[in-house]
Amino acid sequence: MRAAIRRAERDARRAVAPKIRPVRAIGTVAAVGALIAGVAFPAYAAIQSEAQPVSVHDVAAGSAQSLVVASEVKTAGVAGSDYSATTPEEVAAAKAEAEAAERAKQQAAAAAQAAAAQTYTTTSAAPSVASVAAPPAVSGGFGAPLPGGYTITRSVGGAHQGTDMVIGAGTPIYAVTSGTVVTAGYSGAYGNLVTFVGNVNGSSVEVRNAHMSSIAVGPGQTVSAGQVIGYVGSTGRSTANHLHIEVRINGGLVDPMGVLPI
Repeated sequence: MRAAIRRAERDARRAVAPKIRPVRAIGTVAAVGALIAGVAFPAYAAIQSEAQPVSVHDVAAGSAQSLVVASEVKTAGVAGSDYSATTPEEVAAAKAEAEAAERAKQQAAAAAQAAAAQTYTTTSAAPSVASVAAPPAVSGGFGAPLPGGYTITRSVGGAHQGTDMVIGAGTPIYAVTSGTVVTAGYSGAYGNLVTFVGNVNGSSVEVRNAHMSSIAVGPGQTVSAGQVIGYVGSTGRSTANHLHIEVRINGGLVDPMGVLPI
């Protein structure tokens, strides 16, 4: 009886318990495993990546590209003098500096030209004949070479063959007698020189007028006593504005102070 009861209980439990088919059970287990792997592994990887901080160096290293430079390529050194303006302010400052330098250069050139013109005007320009006194009257066959106001610093003596008459630049110089111009131009130590020859009281006379600032006659020209032949200057071997005058009579040197009304 008891055996029958136990058998009946076993049969009842078998009827209630689910029947497991081996093939279907294996497929179910595999599907569940794949689902767990697809969800759990990425999540684990994300957790691990968040747990390990990424540095800037790592990012740069990952993004860096390899650059190979040929050995023939050389980079020129950059010196301080090679620097050039790049910003708008630097460009404007450099341009203004260059313009200022150019203006200064032009002003200096203009000043130099003005100074040269002023020097020429004060030392070389000749006054008009009307602005000076008339030449002295001829006395004894000779006239005076200057209108007056001069100072005689020396006359004939030693190697000096004439009389030096110091007076302002541009003062007119007169022919002391009538004659013909032989020399009219620059002549070494004499500077600008006018030489003319004439005849006084039957004697041949040669007169040299040196250191002129400018000349008013030409070679071969006939001049009259008292005519302007040039203007006082300091050309040639000279240290001041003056007239150096020499007189030779019949070929012999004479002291101008002895024959001219000076």
